Order: sequence, then structure tokens, then C-alpha cells
Amino acid sequence: MAPAQRHRDSDTIAAIATPPGAGAIGIIRLSGPHAIAIARQIFQGERDPLTMKGFEASHGWIVRGNQKLDEVVLLVMRSPKSYTREDMVEISCHGGPMVLAQVLEAAIAAGARMAEPGEFTRRAFLSGRIDLAQAEAVAALIASETEAAARAALRGLAGELSEKIQALNASLLQALSDLEAGLDFAEDDIAFISREQLIIRLQGAGNELAKLASRGQAGKILSEGIRLVIVGRPNVGKSTLMNALLEKDRVMVAEAPGTTRDVVEDSFNLKGLPVRISDTAGLRENAKPIEKQAANRTRKALNQADLALLLLDRSEPLTDYDRLLLAETKDRLRLLLLNKSDLASKLDGSELKRLLAEEKFLEISAKTGQGLPELRERIKEQIWQGKPASEDALAASQRQLEILDQCRASLEKAITAAKDGLGEELIAADLRKGIDCLGQISGETVSEQILELIFKKFCIGK
Repeated sequence: MAPAQRHRDSDTIAAIATPPGAGAIGIIRLSGPHAIAIARQIFQGERDPLTMKGFEASHGWIVRGNQKLDEVVLLVMRSPKSYTREDMVEISCHGGPMVLAQVLEAAIAAGARMAEPGEFTRRAFLSGRIDLAQAEAVAALIASETEAAARAALRGLAGELSEKIQALNASLLQALSDLEAGLDFAEDDIAFISREQLIIRLQGAGNELAKLASRGQAGKILSEGIRLVIVGRPNVGKSTLMNALLEKDRVMVAEAPGTTRDVVEDSFNLKGLPVRISDTAGLRENAKPIEKQAANRTRKALNQADLALLLLDRSEPLTDYDRLLLAETKDRLRLLLLNKSDLASKLDGSELKRLLAEEKFLEISAKTGQGLPELRERIKEQIWQGKPASEDALAASQRQLEILDQCRASLEKAITAAKDGLGEELIAADLRKGIDCLGQISGETVSEQILELIFKKFCIGK
């Protein structure tokens, strides 16, 4: 760590810990070696902060000179029994933005420094109270929009991912130690681990990494949600379906085709799964310039979607454009929907069966709501197929998922080298890369630049 950073890490920091805007209560946090002394300078109350034990509170006033700024409750937390493992003070004020700003200014004038984004959690990491995986779980918990996402983040904060990483790290370090010990005694032809044992151990670690990655992908879905796009020819009922799924009139619906000229987006909660849904313009042939621009945006939305809802009109025969859409989306994750089930069907069943092969479709009526409960279940089934249940999900960042993939790739290379009879030095080199990857998740081998990128995404005050 650079000297300048060490100096900053020894400062006493302060920040508003509650969200912006007016509220009944707002909290100012201080952390660092002089947190309690600074609090004493600006607090007049029933107790002297310097004499208060950890987790003791006192009623009083925050003052600046002879001016009273607010009536507060001051809580003292002494090192190491605090969030950062430093001395900490939390001041519960009235929640007006001006009041909070004045109390914060008083703390800074008394010797504190304004905290940087995520600096309290960063100090908790640097002090060893939590590892980097738990620190990232804190950010995931704060950002959670659903109960399921919060539970996945809490598993990470409680150390579930950290424990798995530690166990894998210990297993791989033992394998590396055995390999290197064998190198030391190569002339005596002594092996501390056989190739077969090594391969089994590395394959087991790779399987565990795959399980973690799958649980992390599930957690990422819960936290970030999915992108759902509705596609189909004009006047097939896309806007009606979007309104039905949102359970509100979000998009204008009209009998005339081509009402939607742009991509319209909104969000809803699908039984704990955040969904960002897009209604798109039809992709008509010989379109006007404005319609061509809308069509380009439709294709962009389709490319970015996790799941496409391809809507066909069962009350009319298939058109060439329907066939084109079926062909263009066949390699995408999609659900085929035959809309207007409240009307008589005019679709050629034999042609549809030939075009779809074994792919299933669902008959719905976006207008009457027929089939929509089953559609919601089908959406969840498509998204979760092959992934663990949400009850087993772990909050994971894109950074962590990429590192897990890199670790698995390193182990695969080590396994291949072992099977091909290559030297222990080459196997050990790939094994070290895998161990280094695990250290980037726990924080043991992470760079200062990566730490900056991670913590600057946090809110100030956490």
C-alpha cells in the first residue's frame, strides 16, 4: 500500500449514512482514531463521549461554537467491536438535509475528513473484519430490490462464498505443496502426490467452482433481473401483452397497426425476479424511414434480451413476416405465444408444427388474460433452467464470476498437463494461477486499482 494511501486510511472519516432527502431521522457516522475525541468537541449532553463504553448512547446537542445545531442521540462504538474495527460514533439527528449537512460540517471542522464512497466498508475489509467477497455482498445487499435478492446477498455477507473459497484455496495449496515437494526430491524419484490423485483433486475443485459459478449466476439474475422483449409483426397484440404483464396501461393500444414506433420499457416483479420488459415496434417490409429507425431499435433490444416472447396471431394465417421472425429467433432463448385465443383460430396447424419441430408454444389472450398465469411460470422456468433454485443463490458480481471462470480454466490446463505427462513445473504454474484467482475473490491478492474500482461503486457513508 502506498504511503499516501496508508495516511488516508489512518484519517478519521465522516459521512451522512442515510439516503438523501428529508426523513424523520438521519445518521452521521465517524470512524477512525480520533472519532470519539471529535465527537466530544461538537457534542454537549448527559455523558462525556470519552468516558462512554462501547455501545453506550447519550442524549444531547450538536453545537458549533455557541450555536446549537440539532438535538441528537450519540452512540459510541469502541475498537475492535465496530463495523470498521476502529473507534466509531453514530449521531442520530433529525433527518432534514440542511440539519445533516450542518452536523457533518461541524464534524469536519473539528478534524474529520469527508469519507469516500465505500470507505467504511473498505476499512472493515482492510482491518480483516470481513473479506472482499463479504464486502461486495454488502453492496449487493444495499442494491437488492427483492426479498430473494436480499437473501442471496445475506448468504454472501454471512461468509458462505468466503468459506467455499477458503476450502478450495486450502485444497489447491496442499496440491501445490505436494507438487513442489516432489520437485525438491525429483532426483530421489519421490512423489508426494500421484498424477491420478492430483487429477482427482483438481477435477473435484473444478466441479466445486462450477457449482459456485452457477449459484453466482443465479444470484446475479436475482439482483440485476432479466431483460424480456416482446417481438412480433404489427397489430399482433404486443402492447396489450405488455400492459397485461405490467398490470397497468403503460403502452397505447389501438386497432391500427404500427402504433408503437419505438422501444417502450418498464419493470415489474415476477415472484421475486426483477424483470425489465420491452415492447417493440413491428419490423415491416418497405417501411418508412422513421419505421426503419424503430426497427433498428427493435433488433438492438432483441440482441440485448435474456428472453424473447415471440407473439403470433392465431386468428389469422401465418404471414411471411411471421415465418421470418420464427427463423431469426430460432437460436435465441424464446417463448412462442399464440395470441388472441379468445378468437377462432385460422392458423395452419400442420405448417406451424413443421416450423416449430418439437418446440412447444403457449396459447394466450393478452386481452382477456387467458394463459397469462402459465406464461409467468414459463418465463421463470426458461430463465432458471439448469440453474440452482433461488433459495440456493449467492450474490455475485460480474468480476467474481469472471474470476471463477479464469480459475476453472487454469485448473483445466493443469489437468490436461497432468494427463499428458508434462513436467510438474508446468502443472504447478497453472495451479498457482488458479490459487491467485481465488485470492482475487477473497482479497488476498487483489490490487489497489481493483479495490478502488470496487469501493467507488458504494454509496458514501457505507
